[in-house]
Amino acid sequence: MLPKRYSVIVADRSSGVVHRFTLALRPTLALFAVILALPIGWTVQSRVSTSGQIQQLRLRNATLSVENAKYHSATTALSGRVAALQLVIGELRDSAVVNPQIRRAIGRLPEPDSARGAALRSVALSSPTETLNLLDDLLNVLNIQLADATAGVVHQRAFAAATPFELPTDGRVSGRFGYRPDPFTGERAHHNAVDISTGYGQPVYATADGVVESAGWQGALGNLISIDHNFGIVTKYGHLSKFATTAGDTVRRGDVIGYAGATGRATGVHVHYEVWVNDRTMNPLQLGVTRASQSAN
Repeated sequence: MLPKRYSVIVADRSSGVVHRFTLALRPTLALFAVILALPIGWTVQSRVSTSGQIQQLRLRNATLSVENAKYHSATTALSGRVAALQLVIGELRDSAVVNPQIRRAIGRLPEPDSARGAALRSVALSSPTETLNLLDDLLNVLNIQLADATAGVVHQRAFAAATPFELPTDGRVSGRFGYRPDPFTGERAHHNAVDISTGYGQPVYATADGVVESAGWQGALGNLISIDHNFGIVTKYGHLSKFATTAGDTVRRGDVIGYAGATGRATGVHVHYEVWVNDRTMNPLQLGVTRASQSAN
């Protein structure tokens, strides 16, 4: 059976002073358990929080897709109805044209005796041009508004496709965005990306639709790919072992653009991933932390 207390003796050889410390077994074990539990609890909480963010992003993306489908259906239906009304107005305008000789002959007819006959004569002789022109103007306004709504839907879909909300490769985030000790100098420096540790040669994917700005050697970042997604959004992927795309290529979210490596100034195999918005970097983890085909790490 283990003793309930332990004594620790510390002796100073030069002075001969002896210090004695007595430790109770159970409180000491409890203290060690608390110390070990803190990082474990923080890790679990971080993963739970990350999982919740992923679900919210996926839900928002699904909601956006449904809204886009509704807008597209509504604008298509309205466009058809407006076109049909314009066709009817055109037919009415054509039908309203009466031979001038016949119109003069109608005007020479004697006035009807009954009130109903007088009303019918008045309607027949009146010109519907003003009413038709008013309807035509209203339809033109509707056409303009419909075109604006359609353009809004198109831009919304394009903005959704251009927004990066996933990490570019399988692996775990080993380097966070923000200030940290430089891995080479140890000095405090700002890290404007996240690092994803992964296996050598693992595929690296485009995180949103865009056009490849450049694919080449970029000093400390080694083999680097930069993608312009429009709307002021640019993503960069560094330390690649090789490229699967070239400058000028159009890529879609999920396309393989390169392969993980350790080129440039790197301490190991990983992907350096940056997100730029309006010429300023932002934390990619604020947009999302996993690809749809990956498990969260």
